Amino acid sequence: MTANPSTSQPSSMSGIRLLGFPLALVALLVPTLLAESDPPSITFYNQALGVFGWGLWMTALAWWIGHGDESRMKARGPVQGLSVVLWLCAGSALGSVWSTGLPLGMGLMAAGLALSAWLVMWTAWRAAHRIEVAELMDLVCAGLAWAGVVGVVLAVIQVFVPQLADGMFIAEPTTPGRAVGNLRQPNHFSTLLFWSACGAAWLGRRGRWPMEAAQIMVVLCIGAIVWTASRTGMLAMVLLMLWGWRDKGLPRSLRWLLLAAPLVYGAWWLGMSWWSHAGEGHVFAGESRLHDGSDISSSRFKIWANTLALIQQNPWTGVGWGEFNLAWTFSEFPQRPVAFFDHTHNVLLQWAVELGVPMALLLTALSAWGLWALWWPARENTDAVVPAAATIVSMAGLHSLLEYPLWYSYFLLPTAFVWGLGLAARARVQAEPVVPASARHDESPPTAWLHVALAALLVVGASWAAIDYQWAANIYAPRAGAGPLEERIQHGQKRLWFGYQADYADATGPDEGEPSRPPQAFRRTLHNLVDSRLMIAYARSLAENGRVDQARYVVQRLKEFNNPMGQQFLAVCRKPEVLKNSAGRPFQCDLPTGRYTWRQVLPR
Repeated sequence: MTANPSTSQPSSMSGIRLLGFPLALVALLVPTLLAESDPPSITFYNQALGVFGWGLWMTALAWWIGHGDESRMKARGPVQGLSVVLWLCAGSALGSVWSTGLPLGMGLMAAGLALSAWLVMWTAWRAAHRIEVAELMDLVCAGLAWAGVVGVVLAVIQVFVPQLADGMFIAEPTTPGRAVGNLRQPNHFSTLLFWSACGAAWLGRRGRWPMEAAQIMVVLCIGAIVWTASRTGMLAMVLLMLWGWRDKGLPRSLRWLLLAAPLVYGAWWLGMSWWSHAGEGHVFAGESRLHDGSDISSSRFKIWANTLALIQQNPWTGVGWGEFNLAWTFSEFPQRPVAFFDHTHNVLLQWAVELGVPMALLLTALSAWGLWALWWPARENTDAVVPAAATIVSMAGLHSLLEYPLWYSYFLLPTAFVWGLGLAARARVQAEPVVPASARHDESPPTAWLHVALAALLVVGASWAAIDYQWAANIYAPRAGAGPLEERIQHGQKRLWFGYQADYADATGPDEGEPSRPPQAFRRTLHNLVDSRLMIAYARSLAENGRVDQARYVVQRLKEFNNPMGQQFLAVCRKPEVLKNSAGRPFQCDLPTGRYTWRQVLPR
């Protein structure tokens, strides 16, 4: 006899806590711990662990909740709206595989991540109607809070004793005096620490942690956010203050702490400023950034201006999912930022430039509906989960206006889960009385089993991608006993998920003077991230295959980046003998005679 998921669940909340807590740690803490990475991606293992961990947890939750009473789940509007957002994103990613030539692996990964987020949100929504929603919030906040405990330790080491950061267990800070955690990116680490502060505050509110411990953790997380020197983290203090203002049910001392979050941040800043001047060799990255003369927007204003121009050129259907980098790189932007951007650093602009303005407006409206549902209307009997969830989700939204955290599984999936919990908690407040059992429409057992199977697919997919990734990693960081490079590339090109990474090694492999790969060899890898090396190789390929004028157009785009590798490629054009002789000059030394769109210079 096979077990039924509706009757094989733990008999009490103590059982769910006992099993759920370690699964929450695997989903939320473990992905933030890994410092080791293999090229070509420094975050792949963290992301794969995130999907794997959430898959385990959601499989268990789907099993526990079984085929429950659906009659209390009527207030689904915002959840359905967010579901449409995620389905449309998944469909757009898969559609780009056929419409724009996006590599199948990239399309599947983007679609899979969007559908994973939908499954996580839907599981949270359903589970919150079978299990006390606050108990589920306890689990996710415990995972976030313990991630913060470890994160604060990492931050202390990276800022105050950086010599202990070995790069294997503790990531080395990229800038002296700046905490990056093991996510290796200060803004990412800042968002994680903010979530950790929220988690600790929630656990203190619920009595799961001693109030003093929760308050100390909130203060330490704010201090660690100061150490990241993240401007996004600084702005986020307003969200903690709003939580304290809205949730009048918070314990008095905890509420005052949240209301005073900007002041706590300021106190940490002043303390670090004093410390940096108190001794030789003390470095406070936050203060250093104020005086380094750098662009306060970190080139965001320039990339946003370029993005708006691309939107004007492609207003209705956009350039295609995942194609921003390709379209932007091969479009004429003399005032472009010199870094190679693969994202607009603003989710609304990203939707508009890749999917078109009408689709972007729809996705924005549906997302705003889901967020608005957490913040308004504020009622006296609002479940405490709602303002806590609103704060966590709003942080993801704020960060998404300045970067792209939701393109990373370890941010997207927690956001989806907490959003689902918050909307479920809000729906309970507004729900009608439960109808009699005779009027209930329970899910059938096959549907319950389907939920379990879909959740288990996250585990399978993450494992498959991690195994597939080893072929790409073996190209760029050969294992012991690895075969010749050409053989490793050929094996890598056959892999479903990361074949385009092998294409990059193949296309950029020929040295100067050797025949280039034909333009078709660049067909997949151009859709990933176009950099100087790839632009030079592609320009040579075009020139050697009769498309000389388009090759010169690509070189002109390369010059706009003012990149050292590009300057070296063009150094031959400054030689006296080349300047004097217009005949027989290298192709890169002449201007193109025609003007092209980015699509016209792609492989045919």
